[in-house]
Amino acid sequence: MSPFESASLLPETSRGMAGAKYVADSDGSNVQIDSKKEGKSANGGNGMFIYILSFFAAIGGFLFGYDTGVVSGAMLLLKDNFNLTSLEQEIIVSVTIGFAFLYALIGGWLNDRFGRKPTTIIASLVFTIGAGVLAAANAVWMLIVGRAILGMGIGK
Repeated sequence: MSPFESASLLPETSRGMAGAKYVADSDGSNVQIDSKKEGKSANGGNGMFIYILSFFAAIGGFLFGYDTGVVSGAMLLLKDNFNLTSLEQEIIVSVTIGFAFLYALIGGWLNDRFGRKPTTIIASLVFTIGAGVLAAANAVWMLIVGRAILGMGIGK
């Protein structure tokens, strides 16, 4: 095997796969690239990162369900204060889920375009604006718009 065949494929300044090695057998028919760093697993640690991600995903799902339950309980008071019809109640409850679905479809594109951190910050700001609209709501349309804005923040 020549020194060229066992040399690193990536420049030393590259991050992530800087330790990648190219290995070929004598006739060049079998080629392997080994990108694992020695002494560590493929995800760079002992797998704790995956557990943390799973924990926060579960918490996010729990909070989304909790929101649906809370708004259902609040609907008893809102119905009397705003004289809501059945259709208006249904729209107020379901508009958040609908907008979360729609904005989840573009969430991946936003992450690719702007990055994960700016997208998360924007989503948090949008969610806060939605909460402000709901706090100031004095009409049915403000409840619907506020819940829609919450859905945008959840979906991103």
